[in-house]
Order: sequence, then C-alpha cells, then structure tokens
Amino acid sequence: SQTHLKSTLTNPLEALTDEIVFSIIDSLGDDPRGKKSFSLVCTSFHSIESRHRKTLKPLRADLLSRTLQRYPFISRLDLSYCPRIEDDMLSIMSTTYKSTLLSIDLSCSRFFTNVGLSSLVMNCSALVEIDLSNGTELMDSAAAAIAEAKNLERLWLARCKLISDIGVGCIAVGCKKLKLICLKWCLRISDLDVGLIALKCKEIRSLDLFYLPVITLLPFTFSMIEAVLSNFGYRLLPNLILH
Repeated sequence: SQTHLKSTLTNPLEALTDEIVFSIIDSLGDDPRGKKSFSLVCTSFHSIESRHRKTLKPLRADLLSRTLQRYPFISRLDLSYCPRIEDDMLSIMSTTYKSTLLSIDLSCSRFFTNVGLSSLVMNCSALVEIDLSNGTELMDSAAAAIAEAKNLERLWLARCKLISDIGVGCIAVGCKKLKLICLKWCLRISDLDVGLIALKCKEIRSLDLFYLPVITLLPFTFSMIEAVLSNFGYRLLPNLILH
C-alpha cells in the first residue's frame, strides 16, 4: 500500500524481515539496555522484540501487569526483583503464559499462598522448574498444590521451614518426573520422605538435604537412595545416622 511504502521510505529499517531482526536481537545476548534501545528504534522493532523475548526479569512489581501484556511468549520468568507477589498476580501470570511458561523463580517473593500456586500449576501444565526457596510461610497446602505439576523436573524448597513430611510426600507421589529437589533447611523433613522420593521419583538426579536436623535412615532406605543416585551428584546431610 502507499501508506506502507511511505513508511518504508521514511525509515528503511521497517523493511527488514522478521528473521533478520531476530538475528539482531539474538546478537544482543542478555543485555537489557541493548534490547530496550533496540525496541525503541521503530514501531516494528518494538513489536518484534516483544514477540521474540522468551526470558523476563521484571524490575518493578507495580508495573508487572503492563509488562506481562507486552511480552506474551515468555517461557522463563524470574521475579527476583518483585518481593510482593500475591495470588491474584500469580493467577494473571498463569493465564497470560498458559501455553509457554516453563520456569518461574519466586525465591525472593512473598504474600502468595497455595491458592495462587494451585492456579499457576493447573494453568501452566508445561512447567518444569519452580524455585520457592525462602518461602518461610509456605505450608503443606502449598506443597500439595505443587504436587499437581505433573511435568515438574526441578524444584527448590530451601528454607521452607513449615513444610513437613506430608507436603513433600505429596510432591514425591505427584511429581514423578523430578530430577532435582532441594530440601536444605526444611526442618520438618524426616527419613520417611527421603525414602519416598527415592521410591517414587525414578528420574531423580540431585537430592540436596543439607542442614537438615538429624535424620535416621534405615539400611534399606539408604540403599534405595544410593541405588538411584549412585551415578549422579548429590549432597546428603553431614549428621546422617544409620541404624
């Protein structure tokens, strides 16, 4: 059309194909300033950059809703700079990234509950990685919600001190594809869960039990863990007692 031709003559960059623009974006790597400057060059660059971005680390929680609308195809969401994430926001995220989200980092976020987590895992069925470290207020109900993430492969629960055997047991039974689970400083975990993880999660490769209280493992439980993890790296607690 004449309008498009006029726009192209005014700014030749508008004539570049999406493939060329994608290559330029990829060459910028993880430089957020570079990508921001790039998206401001022209309208088409802004639109293409929004569609091309797969990783997002928002800098401000108060602008999160607007940010989610701009980037509709995110697969990895890092909320390290967003300390206040409530259930409503998790619900919005789960709807926005229902078919794309693979990984979410909530290790620095608070104020969400099992309700928000349930919405997240039920809508984002492709999730393979969740970091809930430092969730000192999360309880077994939150772990039960996570247990519905059937494709989950990596889970961090470091310092989730209120989660007990019941919650981790739900995860072991529900998340059979787990390859990594971090339970350090989960003070209510016992050998019951350690054995259950080894029994149910056949693909487990990394089991972090550092800084747990004294746990007594019966010989068959310990043998089960060794059989699963013998060829892979794992860290057991230093105060392990065998009976």
